Amino acid sequence: MASTSSSLPLALLCYLAVVSKAIAADPTPFAATWSDQTYGPDGPWPAVEVTLGYDQTIALYPGREFQSFLLTSDYCNGNDTCTSSKAHLYNKAQAQVDNTGSTGAIQYAPGPNFMSGLEMAGENAESWIDNMDLGGLTVPNVSLALLSASYAVYPDNTWYPLSVGCLGIGAPKTVNQSFTLGNGLPNINASLVPGWLNAENEIPSNSFAMHIGSANPPMPGSLYFGGYDQNRIVGDILTETDDYTKAISLKDIGITVVDGSSPWNFTSQDGLLAAKNASITSGGIKVSVDGCSPYLTLPQSTCDAIASHLPVKYNGNLGLYIWQQDDPKYAQIVSSASTLDFTFLAGSNTQYVTISVPFPHLNLTLTEPLVDTDQQYFPCYTGPSGSYTLGRAFLQDAFVGANWDSKTWWLAQAPGPNIPTAQVVTLTESDTEIQASKNDWKESWSGSWKALTPEEVTGTQPATTSTVSTPSTSATASASSGLSTGAAAGIGVGVGVVVLGLLAALAFFFFRRRKAASNAKELDAGTAPHETPAGSYNPQNGTPQQGYYAPVKNPGTPGSPNISEAYSHSPQSMDPSLYGQQYAQQYPQQYAQQYPGGFAQQYPQHYSAELPGAGNPTELPAPVVYNTQANPEPPLNHQASPTLRHDPSSSSR
Repeated sequence: MASTSSSLPLALLCYLAVVSKAIAADPTPFAATWSDQTYGPDGPWPAVEVTLGYDQTIALYPGREFQSFLLTSDYCNGNDTCTSSKAHLYNKAQAQVDNTGSTGAIQYAPGPNFMSGLEMAGENAESWIDNMDLGGLTVPNVSLALLSASYAVYPDNTWYPLSVGCLGIGAPKTVNQSFTLGNGLPNINASLVPGWLNAENEIPSNSFAMHIGSANPPMPGSLYFGGYDQNRIVGDILTETDDYTKAISLKDIGITVVDGSSPWNFTSQDGLLAAKNASITSGGIKVSVDGCSPYLTLPQSTCDAIASHLPVKYNGNLGLYIWQQDDPKYAQIVSSASTLDFTFLAGSNTQYVTISVPFPHLNLTLTEPLVDTDQQYFPCYTGPSGSYTLGRAFLQDAFVGANWDSKTWWLAQAPGPNIPTAQVVTLTESDTEIQASKNDWKESWSGSWKALTPEEVTGTQPATTSTVSTPSTSATASASSGLSTGAAAGIGVGVGVVVLGLLAALAFFFFRRRKAASNAKELDAGTAPHETPAGSYNPQNGTPQQGYYAPVKNPGTPGSPNISEAYSHSPQSMDPSLYGQQYAQQYPQQYAQQYPGGFAQQYPQHYSAELPGAGNPTELPAPVVYNTQANPEPPLNHQASPTLRHDPSSSSR
């Protein structure tokens, strides 16, 4: 009996230990934190907020496979007025002082072309590792690539600085990104965010799900690891395998009027993808989906076909279409309940999934350094890219997610601004299907677009007051035929007085409205053509400040100097013809390294091979992880830069 009684507490303890472990082993999806600001010279766009090292809070666009790409403090040469500094820049020197970040002895140098749909040029990135706090969970030794001299190249061969880096959201069947060192040395493993979180039992699966939302109309972004918000999915779902950057079949593009009168001479128009282009077959074209890329990168014939129905003007230097705001059709179209529809093949030639992007989301803003003064533009891009791509302009209205464990990913219609409270669903490691909400997509746009009236479409003043109908001549004659002459005369005088009174009242109302309209016009004349998002730089309120990295012509073009020579000049000796009048005297930094060939060629490979000679990075069965020091507090010599310090009160949580 003694042994039995003494064993009871031990058994109870074992039971409690098992139960507590089971409870602790029940992870839930994790939501990333979004910045309360928007970014970019071609959006603006929402971005996710992360903290590197101890306190380097940086905004990133989510959407990259494998490594996260960061702009470093070297990118702006320490200049706080550089437009690239708004999202904050990574200070690798500070990370080394804090002993949180380093190269990890990784020798692989990724190319500058970290996004599809837009040509990139410049120096290779530097592989790096550091700890990343996602707003409650910290992932150690995250695989990073640091950009210090990489640019976006537009059709006129002008190189423009980048504004925001890109957050890595995992890769198929991959927990760590492995790098070979050679000479018999063990491989180095750097963490991928969802893979590490799942391996550490912080989330239910190695997966992500996102809807980036928009700045105007305002829609908060959604990014979950280990699950998805069901209320971000409306209608049919396109299911694909492997990785979400894999090209899929876009069958057609069309325009549809969802509600109200049409600002066109049609209510539905399809066939725009292959219009006037015999090389595009009935099967359509292959396109990639990329959250790092900004535009709808499509064949120029397709962009021209869409633009033929819009009041836009093509800008050949940028490869984009500028809205003509003085055209009456502009205000009608960009506020209307109308959509640009993208129809995808879904498993067979008879099954399709259509994702609609309302025209209010296609009225985006170009700012410096792409243009000197703000301009509204339509985001169909025709420049060199190497691949057709649907970027953030499309993802404002599309849900995309992937279960890396089951090598399955999904694309679906996202809702409009009227988004219900999140309904978070867990993704398990074996899931290959997700479920859409029962919400009404059209209703989700109620109040954010306008069902045009026939009067608004024709340009006539819509009726705002009740009209007084005058009896017809025949009716008056019939009514008065049985009256005496005196009675008829009395009635005539009475009617005349009433009519005069009504005319006087209408005249007073008319002149009062005219005066009010005149005052409103005078007020509008002193305002900007569009509202600048909070926190963004408005060139109309001050002198444009480009920082050190203003646009520069491709040095590889005939007649242009080598870029090392251009940078070796002093600011006072810069040739304004190379950079434009407003960009002279902005290159104090010298570069001794020659840029090979001017990078005039296209980059057909969307993502460079992560491990040259060894295929894509793979998870090691027994990873040898390079561990940086994880001090509980910053060292005594830690000095956080004011431009990198994060104020929690300024961000939405």
